[in-house]
Amino acid sequence: MARKREKIKPTIIGRLTISRPEDRAWLLLLMRKFREAIEMAHHLLRKGLKESEVKRRITKYLSNAWYSTSAIKRAKLYLNQPYLKLRKPQLFSVGSRDEKGNRNIKLVSTSEVQIKIPHATGEHSWLKARVKFGEKHTPIIRELAAGNYSYGASIVLKEKNKEFRFYLHLHIPLEFYIKYTRKESKTKVIGYIAGFDFNPDRVCMVIIDQKGIIRDVRNEHFPEVTSHGCSRDKARTVRREAIAKLVKYAREHGVKYYVIEDLSKPKPRGTRTAKRKISRMALREFIQQMEVLVPKVDGVLIKVNPAYSSVSARIIAEDLGLDIHTASAYIIALRGHKKIQKR
Repeated sequence: MARKREKIKPTIIGRLTISRPEDRAWLLLLMRKFREAIEMAHHLLRKGLKESEVKRRITKYLSNAWYSTSAIKRAKLYLNQPYLKLRKPQLFSVGSRDEKGNRNIKLVSTSEVQIKIPHATGEHSWLKARVKFGEKHTPIIRELAAGNYSYGASIVLKEKNKEFRFYLHLHIPLEFYIKYTRKESKTKVIGYIAGFDFNPDRVCMVIIDQKGIIRDVRNEHFPEVTSHGCSRDKARTVRREAIAKLVKYAREHGVKYYVIEDLSKPKPRGTRTAKRKISRMALREFIQQMEVLVPKVDGVLIKVNPAYSSVSARIIAEDLGLDIHTASAYIIALRGHKKIQKR
């Protein structure tokens, strides 16, 4: 069963500070129960129970229907897995515009948040915590605290310097995020087209003009992410930085249209090393980041058919003096150019 792709929601992260030990204990207990609720919901949904029955059982365990709905939403993300065992405690509450953005995890101000702690008696309590976000996100947090937008909220536990810390993740609508982060192009030259070719250890970009002539070539290599021992978090960070560099470079060099292939994750083939590299390709991450970054730079994202792009690249690579992956990025840019002309 394939994982259903959700609408892109950028995440803003803040550090939670909970001063009272008993409050930290209550929150940690709830996060552990929520983790178990996700695993229970996953098991019940895989057995074929109706969602209404799953919600009834999870609500009885968590003593809160909204947290139950949130746990089921998380469980659905893993339905392609036959068995689920989560490592760390977590807490998540889906957004609710009727409840000033969120029903169970509420932003009171840019520096304060309230977290609902459910009890079996029905007399729920609210835990107050301080939260610190980056200054650049202050306008976004202020508007969220005013209750103008619905937002999902997660609380995660991370270990840093042998100390466990709480963090608040806010999942906000893409349109709202772009409203505050959009950057106008600094260059007077507009209308160029950039084609991107995503690979396990590199991203290749070719910029062409409206006549299809190559204006620039830029590649970012990161072979370390496919090596044994490279953590997922590090690999994700390296890939994101590479994409951000290329998009920024394209924006500053007159690119308006950003062209990518409408891809799904390829089936691993070949040797064990090749399979490992392909499995780490994280195409979904590449595409999602492009969907977030391109509107921020006032660009237009275009997705084209990926059929035979690699075959065509092999044919023209030598004539152009490019490697196959860069030639593939050129083919993708040309397909985007053709699609623009048809509009």
